[in-house]
Amino acid sequence: MEEIFYYIGQALGIIAVILGFISFQMKTPKGILAFQITIAFIFALHYLFIGAPGAAALNLLAAVNNILYFFRAKRGGKGWFEPIFYIVMVTATTILTWEAWYSLFLMFGLYGTAVGLSLSDPQNTRKVMLVKAPLCLIYNAFVLSVGGMVYESAVLASAIIGLIRNRKTLDTHTK
Repeated sequence: MEEIFYYIGQALGIIAVILGFISFQMKTPKGILAFQITIAFIFALHYLFIGAPGAAALNLLAAVNNILYFFRAKRGGKGWFEPIFYIVMVTATTILTWEAWYSLFLMFGLYGTAVGLSLSDPQNTRKVMLVKAPLCLIYNAFVLSVGGMVYESAVLASAIIGLIRNRKTLDTHTK
């Protein structure tokens, strides 16, 4: 029975990968956030099914955080309260669900998410993902999350593509 949950978890990870690739092609922070909310919930289930409860808890926290950022973006909010609060919550959750020293990679990667999602420029959000994704990739290698490793690789590729694609658009408008 455990084996079935493991394979379901990995399948959920692949679904999250597909949504993750799409998310960084969005042209607005709200578009990125809408996908990130769904991805965080899917990954929470993924990690729960593959036996990484710390990552499951942190992804539930990420989903809630993304919902807060989504509504913050809708009302035009800025400021550092939300990212600082999220960083404190990630730290507390990491301590409470400590798996091993490699939990620090996920924690620091999620700090990057807090900063990246607080930025109003999607290009800057994509740049922060270039730091966040490798940290989370290392964590996923330690917990043997195939979906997580593919996802973070896709986030890297998608962020790079989004940076290049939207840079050309921005360069055209400035000439």
